[in-house]
Amino acid sequence: MGDPGFLRTLARGRSLRLRTADRALAFMGRPPLEPLLRAEVEAFLAVSGTKASVLGEEALGDRAFVGRLRRGASPYLETFDRVRAWMAANATEEELRAVRGRLAGVADPFGGTRDAAGMVEGPREEENRLDTREAAARLGLSPRTLEYYRASGGGPEFQKSGSRVRYRLEDIEAWASARRWTSLSKERGARKK
Repeated sequence: MGDPGFLRTLARGRSLRLRTADRALAFMGRPPLEPLLRAEVEAFLAVSGTKASVLGEEALGDRAFVGRLRRGASPYLETFDRVRAWMAANATEEELRAVRGRLAGVADPFGGTRDAAGMVEGPREEENRLDTREAAARLGLSPRTLEYYRASGGGPEFQKSGSRVRYRLEDIEAWASARRWTSLSKERGARKK
């Protein structure tokens, strides 16, 4: 984020603009929020027939909100929440279904993309990948142990891109499953082979 105190100020209640939140999401490998808000607002306006100035006035007390959003303004996260809550409260179930339908293919930062019904699809491939710390925690090992296994060849399969190491969830589970024992004598016998 280019700010060593970012998390500290966030913990103290700092308000974030969507553009700043999107930079943090990009760092985490997640899609941005700002395009999702823009798509939801445009879909809501088209489906409900609500005037942009009415949405801005009633949701935020700001008639010019949608116009500024369309020109590239980056609202605060609280604004995102307030606008979404207002739209949900001021639409019929049929309108909400139609809005979700218009959001097909729009990336959701918290769980994949939306399908044709507007529902969030299952986790993206990247979400099934764990970094060393996450994989170690899942296996009950230290990150150093996994680093050792990567060097020695004794650990689960992993993928490396530059300095970034990722473990597929399936590979972690398969590796852990292959190390199940019903007795210590069977484990000792396997080690002698």
